[in-house]
Amino acid sequence: MGLPVIQASSAATLLPSSSAIVDVDDSVIIENEGATILSALNFVFRLVEKDDFSGVGKERDRQKERQAVSRFDVAVGAEDDIAHTYVVKHIQNLRRLSGGYGDGTVDPLLDLDLGANTFFLSLTFPDVRECLPLLPGLERGVDALELRVDLLRDKTPWDVLRQVAILKSATRLPVIFTVRSQDQCGAFPNEPAAIFDLLALGLRAGVEVLDVEACWDRKVRESLLTEAWRGYRGTTRLLGSYHVVGRRVPDREALEIFQECYHDGRVDAVKVVLTAYSVRDTYRVHELAAAAGLPPSLPVVALCLGEVGKLSRVLNSRYTPVTSKLLPYVAAPGQLTAEEIMRLRQDLGMVPTSSFCLLGSPIAQSPSPAMHTAAFQHCLLPHTYSLLQTEDVLDLKARAKEGRFGGASVTIPHKQAVIPLLDRVEPSAEAIGAVNTVVVEEDPSTGSVRWVGHNTDWKGIVQPVTRRLRDAGRGLRDDKGRPRVALVVGGGGTALAAAYGMTSLGLRLLVFNRTPSKAHDVARRFKGKVLESLSPEAVLAATEGQQDHLDVVVSTVPASAEFVLPDAMLLARPVIMDAAYRPAETTLLAQARAAGCPYVQGAEMLIAQGVEQFQLWTRRRAPEEVMRAAVYATVEELK
Repeated sequence: MGLPVIQASSAATLLPSSSAIVDVDDSVIIENEGATILSALNFVFRLVEKDDFSGVGKERDRQKERQAVSRFDVAVGAEDDIAHTYVVKHIQNLRRLSGGYGDGTVDPLLDLDLGANTFFLSLTFPDVRECLPLLPGLERGVDALELRVDLLRDKTPWDVLRQVAILKSATRLPVIFTVRSQDQCGAFPNEPAAIFDLLALGLRAGVEVLDVEACWDRKVRESLLTEAWRGYRGTTRLLGSYHVVGRRVPDREALEIFQECYHDGRVDAVKVVLTAYSVRDTYRVHELAAAAGLPPSLPVVALCLGEVGKLSRVLNSRYTPVTSKLLPYVAAPGQLTAEEIMRLRQDLGMVPTSSFCLLGSPIAQSPSPAMHTAAFQHCLLPHTYSLLQTEDVLDLKARAKEGRFGGASVTIPHKQAVIPLLDRVEPSAEAIGAVNTVVVEEDPSTGSVRWVGHNTDWKGIVQPVTRRLRDAGRGLRDDKGRPRVALVVGGGGTALAAAYGMTSLGLRLLVFNRTPSKAHDVARRFKGKVLESLSPEAVLAATEGQQDHLDVVVSTVPASAEFVLPDAMLLARPVIMDAAYRPAETTLLAQARAAGCPYVQGAEMLIAQGVEQFQLWTRRRAPEEVMRAAVYATVEELK
């Protein structure tokens, strides 16, 4: 069987299998061994057929001999479409993570991915293909899927790689790679060499989380940790785990277990599971976690096995392993479903119903209620989201007195008027001078609340614009190393957010508005320049003779203004964004599409800023695909 041709990305290079040694992106040297290699973003994908795979132990030895960074293996079978989908998705994910977070720095997404009321589902199928038709139901309410390698029917290396490829090609959720040993409440023989060979394979399979049992000799663990930190930091997180089965451990030993799982700070999260013999044990495990001396910011999963231990799973606030009625059997004694845990948390007052709203006028046609309601429901949160259409910003205070108020989205005409109602304004919102998100922070010791103002509009603009620049093969600087030029059109709160976003990217800011005084206000605030007219000559003058064209255009004026650019301004194919989301194809976007310019429709900004709002309110990762589907159910998605 021939290897599939992967058309994954313009940034990817499919390297021929004829060369014995390939120098990839001047960063890694890979011994080819007859396999096809796909290189992208300084990451290397090796596509391997079953007969060509030389075995895990041998592969690990060769990895050590090289100075290779981030080598990924993809098992290629008869279903070529699976390999294609897997590689494309994985390149997209690596592109998102390509900034990484080197040694000693903070993983910026960890606190959200393993945030409040998050869950992972422990799959118990002997072959992941059996779960594919059930995925929509299995994924509801969970944030990751745990591949229990020890429960697979075939645990040979190539077949394990194939199982990962099949699962990752079918789901957008992160995959946790676990080889649970028999003494740790699993099914894999207590053979550390075989276990750690498979864990090294998990790194090269590109899984998002790797479960590393802390029960084994430190020397065995050290080799894997070194490999993970050297080559896979920023792509695979490490979860240090320990299960105490069938015995009660004294406090001192339990505290040592927590520290052992921490691996001297070389893991991203810790999971300790004890055995419960009484309800008191379900509280004790959390008291021990708090007393273990671990960093306060470290995500810690603390649980108890058994029927008596179920309460510990309710009390565990983040990244709780769960089961599903769709699974063939439960992975661990005492596991509950995510629905059961969230229902109990609500009954116990741990997750009270909060109300959120959109403050503004006119807002009757806003997709925000559908977007946020869909997100709350998907994450099994009991919250509500409604419209507060009013010209009087003080009505927000009255609404807050009706039940438990969680926060608000803010749109025209209140983005600046709402500021006096707040107890604090975050730096980005203060710099912009406009607030589009109100977060209610509660002091758990006193019960007092503070209203905090944020601005997520600028992120909703920056994220899609940056993606379009990248997809067009353009960096933030031109070929001569000069900052690219961005034009913001408008003078209101969204224009301020756009100007802040463009300058945060290091772009040179130009501002245009039909009311020159407003343009000057925006430009002055962010050290930009005002365009007196939309012409190449005006751009050349504003950039001090450096260039006569634009690289990015962000329009924040109403769609009814029917703003367009002179045709001459489109010759350089700038990225064009229109913040208006109705109609989907504004006059400006119609012009951009006709000219072949990369474009961003307003709904993308709405979704991106809404994702940021949801995460601020809930302290967990937002279900972006669910929110996207809810918006595009009411707004046309331009193709």
